[in-house]
Amino acid sequence: MASIVVSFVGKQDPGSDKTKEDGSILSLVRHLLAQNFTITRVILLYTSRDDITPLANLTKEWLGEELQISGEIVDLIPVDKALTDDPVDLLGAVQAARQGMERAKSYLTPADQLEFNASSGTPVMKSAWSILQAAGYAPASRVWQVRNPREMELGQDRVFETNVDTLKNEFDLKVVQQQILDYNYSGALATLKETKLSTNIITALLESGHHRLAFDFNRADASIQPIRSELNDNRWIGEIAALRRKEQGAILAELYFKAVIKLKNQEYADFLVQVVAFQENALRILIQQKFLPDVKKGWKECEEKIKKEINTFDEGKLYQYLKNYCVEENGWSLRLEEQYIHRLTMIAVLEYFPELASLVESIKYLGGYCKQRNDSVHQLEGVSEIENQPELLANLRKIVRGITKLPATNPFDDLNQTICAQLEDCLRP
Repeated sequence: MASIVVSFVGKQDPGSDKTKEDGSILSLVRHLLAQNFTITRVILLYTSRDDITPLANLTKEWLGEELQISGEIVDLIPVDKALTDDPVDLLGAVQAARQGMERAKSYLTPADQLEFNASSGTPVMKSAWSILQAAGYAPASRVWQVRNPREMELGQDRVFETNVDTLKNEFDLKVVQQQILDYNYSGALATLKETKLSTNIITALLESGHHRLAFDFNRADASIQPIRSELNDNRWIGEIAALRRKEQGAILAELYFKAVIKLKNQEYADFLVQVVAFQENALRILIQQKFLPDVKKGWKECEEKIKKEINTFDEGKLYQYLKNYCVEENGWSLRLEEQYIHRLTMIAVLEYFPELASLVESIKYLGGYCKQRNDSVHQLEGVSEIENQPELLANLRKIVRGITKLPATNPFDDLNQTICAQLEDCLRP
């Protein structure tokens, strides 16, 4: 193994006048060498003070004389004048430590590890290394403490590693959990790569959630299959399987849940896109249930046949009704001659059936939001608010429940809870 040592220079370097022992820099390097680590670089940060600058040069000399560390691999870096003038400034110390860390990274190879000495310099300089590590700036690093030999208890090691992993993991957990609660699964995956919290189950669930939210159900299924045997709840498998089969009720419920997520995240333009897709799919499902209830094919395969069924339904009375129909929105007649069945035509067809009146009213209620979406797209306008949200959501739920069974909770919220529970398990001893 190879190490790059980074440290501030303190008043007890390279040796202590009080203890007549090596200072912390030499002690740490000696410890690493004894553990068969190869020292590839030593980076020493020092303040340009009359009492410290000579000690930095002397430390470099002693590293060569005492430990055979070539001066060619020892970098002496003076810190910013502001920190020299105020060596107890924490922000300045962290900035200087980061400068040393960045210099070290320029030498870093996959075989190297950063070794931070947290026992030299002022108290804030000593703290800077743990702050950088806990903040995630140096994942391939260790922070070391060197005890005063006169204050050591029996059985204590003079040089020992300070473990801030628990603190860093807690920081990372908060960040990732918030991303998950925002349904930002791709962001959570990127963050997890820089942490020690990732597991195969967590990664698979995040990937599956990301693809499912993007309506890429094949990739959502492929992501979750490797952990199938490890899942306590096979709900995700079953739900994704139904979506892959393009079951109409499953797709409609999925559109509803995705719309709720967009609304919750205040992504209003995207929310309106989901409302348009929801209304269109709800209309198609109801039309298909009325005219081709036993056919399991998709809308594209059935539309032409449905059009013929509409024209002959009820001995042609439905078609005559449609010919005389006046669209409420603009007073126009329906465009029955078109190859495709228009949205307004589908609404008119469903109004022909009294038993669907309540459901059709809810579908028509969505029309204003569909118009808002069209205005946003065609006029390149942003959407800053959605009015009457509770009423809108109530109508969306009513439509779904009139067509299929709606789960009691949003599956993405349940997925989030499962992932967050897995993450918290990673923090337990």
